[in-house]
Amino acid sequence: MAGTKLERSTHQGIYERIRDDITFGHLLPGERLTEIKLSGMYQISRSPIREALRQLQSDGLIRFERNKGMEVTKLSIEKVAEIYDVRALQEGFAVRISIEHLDAEDIRNLTALHKALIAAAGNRDMRQWIDKNSAFHAYFRDKAGNETLNQLILMLKRRTFIYQRMSLSFDRYYDVYIDQHANILDACRNRDHDRAELAMRTHVMATKQAVVENLSMTLDSRA
Repeated sequence: MAGTKLERSTHQGIYERIRDDITFGHLLPGERLTEIKLSGMYQISRSPIREALRQLQSDGLIRFERNKGMEVTKLSIEKVAEIYDVRALQEGFAVRISIEHLDAEDIRNLTALHKALIAAAGNRDMRQWIDKNSAFHAYFRDKAGNETLNQLILMLKRRTFIYQRMSLSFDRYYDVYIDQHANILDACRNRDHDRAELAMRTHVMATKQAVVENLSMTLDSRA
């Protein structure tokens, strides 16, 4: 039993390391991945690498192509835009229905997360921002009390995990996101369902704009 727990812990740890390396651009879209290559990179046996790759493939972060093997997923600008469009609808709805379940302690917790995001933005700490931003958004998913909605949001979020850092490629977006989070929080505090839903949709669409802008510039530079 102890061995099984250790194996799961090792598998989860290497999964998170590869996932983060994809997120922060150490492993690039379209880059070939093999068990041997990753085993050497992370100095770990191939068994947990194999399990991590299965999970990453399920998340949509890597894909298998016949005659090519595994590679980091590379989505078109159009596909990325489509995913963010749907995420805006889903996350907006999650905020709307979560309001009925938010109490004073929840508002304090969300306010604390918002302050942590302000600090991360001030320091231009991308890792800290992504961590606290994920927690801010997850709060509404969890409080919505709709497991189907939660799973749908997570599925699409995993598909765009690789693009999170692109949403912060331009410093001006930190201030935009801070203002939008404040608007979401204020709408929740005042139990304004319509405003909260619209504020979250607007926020996700701003993220989409930043990512699409970054991808467009990247493609232009390669032309």
